[in-house]
Amino acid sequence: MKKAILTIMALLMINVIYGQFTLGPRVGFSSSSIDFDPFTIGGETISSGNATTGFHAGIFSRITLGFLYIQPEALFTQSGGEIQLDDGVLNDIREIEFNKLDFPVMLGTRFLKVLRVQAGPTLSLLLDAKVAGLEEEIKSGYKDATIGYQAGVGLDLWNLVLDLKYEGNLSTFGDELFGFATDQTNNQWILSVGFKLF
Repeated sequence: MKKAILTIMALLMINVIYGQFTLGPRVGFSSSSIDFDPFTIGGETISSGNATTGFHAGIFSRITLGFLYIQPEALFTQSGGEIQLDDGVLNDIREIEFNKLDFPVMLGTRFLKVLRVQAGPTLSLLLDAKVAGLEEEIKSGYKDATIGYQAGVGLDLWNLVLDLKYEGNLSTFGDELFGFATDQTNNQWILSVGFKLF
């Protein structure tokens, strides 16, 4: 895992040192959900709920190689989703929050000078997992590191870099919730804006 992080950071630095490169900050919002098969504990059914809004902030770099470009990023990300707890009388909704470090590496191409399409892998390192309003620790039910993918479109306007991407998991994100074994994924739609410093 350390090798993967070092590789991504090296790509960021190589972009700065060589070639036609761009470097700058980026921030944005996401809509994410937690997906798993419903299960029952003590007469209470637990199932996936609605998507929740998260955010991310960090840096991006881009090196252009002919008609292709490589765009590594290093981001702090907050994502999550709602879960529903239904005992047949009351339907309680709780929000799960994840704090992560994300390292996507996009391969893309430009057309019409300002439009882009891109896709690539992303490495996620889980920092924290919690249920909003509860003290119960749930991080142990989730993997410390996961590999996923992102794909989407982008728009470059002056020094602004706009991106709309979908992120999915290539493996399960978690395998336990409230002590019950269940495979979980955390997928999200991501809207972000970056600013080219140079």
